Amino acid sequence: MVGEALATWNERVLAEGVWAYLVRHRRRPDTVVPHMVERFVLWLALKGRKWPALEAGDILAYLLEIKQKGFPGGPPGPLAPATVERARGALGYLWPFLEWAGHPMPPHVEYPPRQYPLLSGRVPIPEEVWERVWQATDHFTPAYWRPMLKVVLVMLGEVGLNLREALDLWRDDVRGEVLLVRGRRLREIPLSPLAQGVLREWLPVRDYLASHQPLPFPHLLLSPAPTKNRGKPLTHPTVVVLLKDLLRYAGYKEEDRARASFAKRLRWRAIRNYLKAGYPKDKVAYWTGMRSLLMPGWEKEAGWE
Repeated sequence: MVGEALATWNERVLAEGVWAYLVRHRRRPDTVVPHMVERFVLWLALKGRKWPALEAGDILAYLLEIKQKGFPGGPPGPLAPATVERARGALGYLWPFLEWAGHPMPPHVEYPPRQYPLLSGRVPIPEEVWERVWQATDHFTPAYWRPMLKVVLVMLGEVGLNLREALDLWRDDVRGEVLLVRGRRLREIPLSPLAQGVLREWLPVRDYLASHQPLPFPHLLLSPAPTKNRGKPLTHPTVVVLLKDLLRYAGYKEEDRARASFAKRLRWRAIRNYLKAGYPKDKVAYWTGMRSLLMPGWEKEAGWE
């Protein structure tokens, strides 16, 4: 049955066969795998491939195409890198399944490694995008969000924090020219002139907002919204929505976000600028909490070389 399905590219039969293999050989089979296999087989059929005359780079070509255009037969549009990586991981079950079914994969077909360069999430935003988004904060509406958004942008794109670390900061963590980051990765980070200037403008506003609560919160980022939440710590979902609104206002297109989230790309902008300034990798890894910078060969894997 598997041989006939391969000859005719019957994606439904092959997906059911992969599921049968997973049920027999995996304690907790991933229900997404058959669906991913079905989409890949459909792509092969649409490309006119005949078993076993596949091309060596078919899987890589498929992943690159769905990255830009989406799954065949599905909604058009770019896919997030995590989705593409999950599709790649699901196709890894084709090799043992076909071997188990007595129709091994042709030996010349290549299975691309995890996080190969073109799908890496380690992609800093271009400086022109940073400038466009930064300038958009001066005109973003409602206006009371503007100072807070500038702090978020510099915490991610200049200092190199992740969003949750930025939201967990306290006012006392700002210590002149350095920032103290608490939590799992306690560290001190020097602040750039831009970050220092933005914080100098924000702290009086922040203190004013804190006075709206009977017991002032110690957090650095407080809500400026004219509601009962004014002066309370900002929540992660609120900031995510605000960033999306800011990106839309700045004209940051959807395809520009295909590789990784804007927050992650901001963080990699900070890492890129630290390295360009000549700081050693171990120092940058300490400041940003990005220990993967110390792993050999990550620049090549991420497409930075």
